[in-house]
Amino acid sequence: MDSKLCANCFADLEAGSGQCPDCGWDNDKPQPEEALDCYTVVASRYQVGRVKAMNGEGITYAALDLTTRKLVELREFFPFSLANRNKDDGTVTPVSGQESTFDEYLDEFITLVKNVSRLREVTVVHSVLDLFEENYTAYAVYEYVPSITLRRYVEKVGGSVPWNTANRLLQPVMSALGLMNSLGISHLGISPDSLRVTQDEGLLITDFCIKAARRAGTALEPDLAPGFAALEQYSSKAPCGEISDVYSFAATLLFMLTGQVALEAPRRLKDQRLMISKEVLHALPPFVVTAIANALQVRPDKRTTSFERFKTELAAAPTLVNEVDQTEAIRRIPPLDLSIPQGRGLPPFVWLIGSGIVTFVALIIVASLWLGERGMSFGDLTQLLPESGVSQVAEEVPNLVNENYEEVLKKVESGEYPFKVEVSAQEFNDTVAEGCISSQNPFAGEPLPEDGTVTITVSRGSAKRTLPEYDGVSYESLQQVLSDNGFVPTRVDEASEDVEAGYVLRYQDHQAGDSLDYGSTVTVVVSSGPGATGE
Repeated sequence: MDSKLCANCFADLEAGSGQCPDCGWDNDKPQPEEALDCYTVVASRYQVGRVKAMNGEGITYAALDLTTRKLVELREFFPFSLANRNKDDGTVTPVSGQESTFDEYLDEFITLVKNVSRLREVTVVHSVLDLFEENYTAYAVYEYVPSITLRRYVEKVGGSVPWNTANRLLQPVMSALGLMNSLGISHLGISPDSLRVTQDEGLLITDFCIKAARRAGTALEPDLAPGFAALEQYSSKAPCGEISDVYSFAATLLFMLTGQVALEAPRRLKDQRLMISKEVLHALPPFVVTAIANALQVRPDKRTTSFERFKTELAAAPTLVNEVDQTEAIRRIPPLDLSIPQGRGLPPFVWLIGSGIVTFVALIIVASLWLGERGMSFGDLTQLLPESGVSQVAEEVPNLVNENYEEVLKKVESGEYPFKVEVSAQEFNDTVAEGCISSQNPFAGEPLPEDGTVTITVSRGSAKRTLPEYDGVSYESLQQVLSDNGFVPTRVDEASEDVEAGYVLRYQDHQAGDSLDYGSTVTVVVSSGPGATGE
């Protein structure tokens, strides 16, 4: 091991130097007592650096992969309320009487990391590189991605982010969180600190923890982000899941748009006011305000329940928001019913005209209410219209969702679509076919952005994959097919009198045709030939 490296960036340090000339880290700063010593090597591969973060579940270190010479992040399961560390050899020992709880949470940690590793193709999810057990605990190795926290990013850009920018950044995150929860992975820690902005100005979901670390009343010290954790996370008995992540995400969106942090959820039971200024409200589309208000309902039974629903409401929620200003609470209001009775013997065109009139009148009423809340008269609406008497209608974005990406690209290249498309992410989606568009920004019907770019997410199809047939197939061929379909193949050799060496005998734990999650490890039993000894 080389102790003359910076404990943060692992650049060479001059003898006797404490301050790293590359990253500025003070290498004279002591490591927390609970942590592994700097320059410890684990798994004979990863050199431990400084502590980057700690919570009730464990410790995250800067680390160096000695094999690839690349920086990584190392997450150690070390629940300090349940365990002690032997400083001589770094081993972790459960506190007397807490052995079963320690083992239970350790198993959950390993399962969580395995589940997150299945999402390695989802670009906004922090990639898992390795998982191993050592020192009587477990370690997860995450990719090192140069980035800053979303909180720091918002501060750098002036304290708030325009809606169009926030929407572009968060669309892939919403899709990823929806996918994660459909696979049984709830984050429960979404906040401006767990979302990071990368060098290409994309967002990254980081800081995964087991559920026990993200709710009060468990054996672990709770890690609850004030203003972002949902009410149910303050109890050990209330169910937590996607609806909790929706609340945290909405609070994060509110922070991006306003620079404000909502009160802690228990305090909002008595006062749900979000205290949004009139200036901010005026700058936001009313349906965005409504969607955020619905997702930030304190009580789960009144809250937006899923990311799919939240995305729909953010597109254009047909709801009224009453008493929306800096002093009044935002409350969920049922959708406005604009339906027209059918028939009654009148010709269809009469009802069509009537429907248009009623809809127009209703929109006038909605506009009047919305503007009135902002101290504006309906007459002021003319100020929002073009000064010229000529109608200035911006090019609207068509609905691209469920359209094949390659076909859309052809229409763009031929000029049929007067805009560019940019793929922000690829995601698993159980309802949208592989290769088709699962979401878009701007939404259908919205004006085309000034730069003429529509950002899209392309579906990778279902997260479930079917194990292929193997009869008469060599391991090398099957290995390639399995990898192409998102599986992680491993090999076990077995002697066989009937099958040529190197050809597949069977799957060890599964059958051809079985449906498994993307990223699942599949063990393949391979013939080693007659009389040969299996590995």
